[in-house]
Amino acid sequence: MRNEFSIVKSPNQICTKSHRHLSFHFVDAPIIDVPNILPNLGHLRSISFYPITGESTGISQSFLELIVSRCKFLRILNLFSSNIEVVPKKIGNLKHLRYLYLGFNPKIKELPSSFYKLRNLQYLSLLGCEELKVLTRDVKYLISLRRLALTTIQKHLPNNGIGCLNSLRHLWISNCNNLEYLFEDIGHLRVLQSLRISECPRLISLPHGVRSLSSLEDLHLISCERLNIDLSIGSDKQDNHDELSSTWPHFRCLYIEELPQLVEFPQWLIQCSTNTSKRLDIINCSNLNALPESMQKLQVLRVVNCPNCHLYLRIWIAHRFERTYN
Repeated sequence: MRNEFSIVKSPNQICTKSHRHLSFHFVDAPIIDVPNILPNLGHLRSISFYPITGESTGISQSFLELIVSRCKFLRILNLFSSNIEVVPKKIGNLKHLRYLYLGFNPKIKELPSSFYKLRNLQYLSLLGCEELKVLTRDVKYLISLRRLALTTIQKHLPNNGIGCLNSLRHLWISNCNNLEYLFEDIGHLRVLQSLRISECPRLISLPHGVRSLSSLEDLHLISCERLNIDLSIGSDKQDNHDELSSTWPHFRCLYIEELPQLVEFPQWLIQCSTNTSKRLDIINCSNLNALPESMQKLQVLRVVNCPNCHLYLRIWIAHRFERTYN
């Protein structure tokens, strides 16, 4: 990028108008307050902050407000682990913003109403924002969003919010200690390709709409102690099969780890994997009794610390070996 990119390592470093992309790497500055470094911010296209020592590098509120108010053409803003407490009210003025990383700022409790005016935003990370109270229904106005990573203290993600993001391709929900239910209209995310749910110890079940995610290829379920993934509970199995036959996902990769409620693979999950899954990882599922038999395209199988599956695994491998060479 020649003269357009600069790594800022000192508060005394001078940046010129030719720079379009700045990356702040401060080792000995616990609070970054840099108006003296930059005579002009309006020309910048990307700003990133990275803690070097493994500890959060605090950004002064005044500098953050300066960025938001003057960087009108900013495309990328990476505020990873920056000890932010308040997201500026004027952040909605960054009309050209495509990428916003607010991850691992545990003091953030809410997002300003103008936040939902970021109509061109494609990537949003709120991972590690463990005090974030509410991601409101207004998230549906982030109409260009393709990737969303979320941590929240909410018990229930509301309908008519995330489920309205028609461009969303990747959704990661992690470290939500209070979360019990996801949004029921998840089935409206017809272009969603990957869904990852991890470290949600109180999550009880998946929405039935998961079966309608026709573009879903990768499903990761990790460390959800109470999660029961049998979607046939409380509904008619024949209706489930009819619904699956026309709208089911076609999984290519399944990753399941530490789901103690999993005893056997539910029928809907098998149906969604039979002719398409190429990789299956099952880790630390102590109560799982058997593996699915009908995954014809499977190329990689990894089973770790699933004691009830050892005998079944040997039979499964022998069967595939015999079928392959006969």
